[in-house]
Amino acid sequence: MNILHITTFLQGGAGRIICDLAIEQKKLGHNVYVVTSKTQESDYCNYAEYINRLNNADVILYEIDSTFKRDLYLNLKVVEKVKEIIINSDIDLIHAHAAIPALVGLISRQASHKYIPVIHSMQGWGTNKTPEQEETDKIIMNGLDAIIASSQSSFDLMCDKGINKEKIGLIYNGIACTDISESDKVDDDVREMIKLKHEGVKTIGCIGTICKRKNQGLLLEAFKEVVKAEDAICVFVGEGELVHELMQKANEYGIADRVRFWGYKENSYQFYKYFYCVVLPSLSEGQPITTVECFREKVLFIGSDIPSITELIKHGETGFLFKSNNPASLAGVIKQVLSLTDDESAVIAEKAYDFYSSSFTLNAMLDNYMRLYEALILKGKGLHK
Repeated sequence: MNILHITTFLQGGAGRIICDLAIEQKKLGHNVYVVTSKTQESDYCNYAEYINRLNNADVILYEIDSTFKRDLYLNLKVVEKVKEIIINSDIDLIHAHAAIPALVGLISRQASHKYIPVIHSMQGWGTNKTPEQEETDKIIMNGLDAIIASSQSSFDLMCDKGINKEKIGLIYNGIACTDISESDKVDDDVREMIKLKHEGVKTIGCIGTICKRKNQGLLLEAFKEVVKAEDAICVFVGEGELVHELMQKANEYGIADRVRFWGYKENSYQFYKYFYCVVLPSLSEGQPITTVECFREKVLFIGSDIPSITELIKHGETGFLFKSNNPASLAGVIKQVLSLTDDESAVIAEKAYDFYSSSFTLNAMLDNYMRLYEALILKGKGLHK
């Protein structure tokens, strides 16, 4: 099978899912191609580690401007290149990972003599869309062969937005059983984590792009109350436009000595086993990979009670929930988690790991997508007769 993935950028959890999927498809013997934007836009970019992984796996990568900007001229430039890829590589299916890439796929497939299904994996509905952009995306998505939600809450949201329910499917994002490699370099920050753990300091982690949607400022506000009673450190791993603002807040709260900002890290999964717990204070998510990584690494997870997280977390059983955007609620839950006994923590971590093993492995995600691809290609052949 000749598979073409089109995305905006290879970044964050969504970028990781695309890389994992493309690489595993390549391992199965398929020809796999990936198109992404070339030029960084604000905090949006391609992670070097993802680019390197695709290159090392012999997945053919094209960086073209722009699949990100809502600029018809730039979008059509990508269309011209994608048409060449379709013809030269005899593409069988296009897998888009955002609305503009999906539009590029819909226009470009006309270059082929055969019917090429175009699907779209929806990792989350952007919170900054204008009404006109929402209407545009709905039109695009209703013209696709299939739209895949990564959570039931995303499925329900798309139905509420007016997307054709008959076209929507649900496939959970999955991650590999382990990412740990003996070749991974242990940097100074990991060494500090190891030292803190040996000293008995409980470290609260927060991993992800630092932005308004992820709402990391709420964690700082809660943490200033936590440190009054607990010997704890708060570590932020991730880049973003709000890093300096959070640093200023840490100084204002008088907790700068208890907070670390370590920026973007390749192989950030190395940190998980040194965290006592991980907090995700997001206001909006598709299916957060951080949650699943905590399940796999048997690290206690605390998340806001937004639909995509409550779908994964049973409070006190597979993790913990707090009232979204409520610092007092978050502080109370962090204190509750830090007070657990080792046995209590272990029971919750094991239940979360079992949940991961049953529903969120990379192999499960891969199998579900390959079955969908085959069904759509077969259906397309029938339509083209």
